[in-house]
Amino acid sequence: MARKAMACAAVLALRRIVRWLRDTTRKIASLVTFRVTIRRESGAPRLAALQKTRDSGGTGASIRSYTLQLAADKTTVFAQTIDNFISCTRESKEARPQIVMRNMRQFMTGMKNYLVTHGEREFERQVEKERNKLKSTEFLNLDAILEGVMHKLVVRPLKEHLYKLFVDEYSDTGAIQLLAENIKYARTKHPKDIGIRPNIILPSEEAMDEICSYLQLLQDVDSPLEKLESLLKSIASIFKTVKVSNSKGGMMLGADDFLPLFVWVLVQSGMVAAEIEADYMWGLLHPSLLSGEGGYYLTTLSSAVHVLKSFRACSEEYTASGASLNWGTGSGPLAEFRSVLKIVVPDERNGSILTKTLPIRPNMTTKDVCKIIAHKVRITNPQDYALYKLIDGEETILADSECPQDIKGNLSDTGKHCMFAYKRIDAKIAWPKNTSQ
Repeated sequence: MARKAMACAAVLALRRIVRWLRDTTRKIASLVTFRVTIRRESGAPRLAALQKTRDSGGTGASIRSYTLQLAADKTTVFAQTIDNFISCTRESKEARPQIVMRNMRQFMTGMKNYLVTHGEREFERQVEKERNKLKSTEFLNLDAILEGVMHKLVVRPLKEHLYKLFVDEYSDTGAIQLLAENIKYARTKHPKDIGIRPNIILPSEEAMDEICSYLQLLQDVDSPLEKLESLLKSIASIFKTVKVSNSKGGMMLGADDFLPLFVWVLVQSGMVAAEIEADYMWGLLHPSLLSGEGGYYLTTLSSAVHVLKSFRACSEEYTASGASLNWGTGSGPLAEFRSVLKIVVPDERNGSILTKTLPIRPNMTTKDVCKIIAHKVRITNPQDYALYKLIDGEETILADSECPQDIKGNLSDTGKHCMFAYKRIDAKIAWPKNTSQ
């Protein structure tokens, strides 16, 4: 018992060190991170980098291999610290999965920074060997290499423990049962009742098998990165099927159309663990992976879960009131579910206003909404933009911590109409007083 107490004390001390190590991240970033422009279908840059470094023959394979050797040698500080953290996490009385994941995420970041800044045994020499092999156009992305290793060393051993915490919490709150009951209810409904427009042809049985195989793989793997990859593959498969089915002009789906379609896919796949899987990825993925395609479609998954959990109650309310289901107007079920947010974006070049509909997580902050819209409209300088509240043509900038859904809901309760605009902070724009259309 004394030995375990000392081990846990060591982990607490390590957490204090992690705070210091995080402060060095910016200095390290110039050496181990990069920016790159890629095509939309390739996914986020960091996601592509981490996929590449998993290949055994890829750049940095010897670094990854040596790091795993360090972890296997129980006489190293690196191995002892990881073992102590895993042991203390399993024995801890902390039952909230969100807190456990936060600790895991901080620990993995701290251990990566420890190796990069201090190294252990021959680690620095291994890095130098790889650097000497580089061409003038190549570089080592140590952050990406070590991220995949930490998933194997930290996430994999704690997956079962973490899942148990999720199941216990979501069973206590009734979230799992609620999602399961709504999936069962939604299966009795016609696709149009879920919000799928008549002009959208659903995936074939063969295509659904492929989509569901990716969603099943998402649930089977332990790495949050591999889960995100499987999610993106399932979504790419949906888009591919819909484009083939609607071949005229290669129709692209906006959030108004894609979100109901993705809800339908989750219903057909019977993915009752969708909320757990989404929260697992949100909690364990490196924050830099939650921008671009990865963050956008992970938000879509969370938004779809939120729609499903409220589906029966909202559908019955609409049926009782005699209202028709019209998901695409911004005032129908999607708006009621608070699962999408309509945002206007001024096109300063053409003097017109674009309207974008975004998938939104419950209680999403302005800061996170701005990340999603910047990706959606391909803004390369998001630091110069902000989200504004529009009431009768008057704009008010929103603070990063504010929740646009709450603002819209509170104003709606008082009978006021509110829209949101994403624009350059320095742009001087006279908005139309009527922005309800």
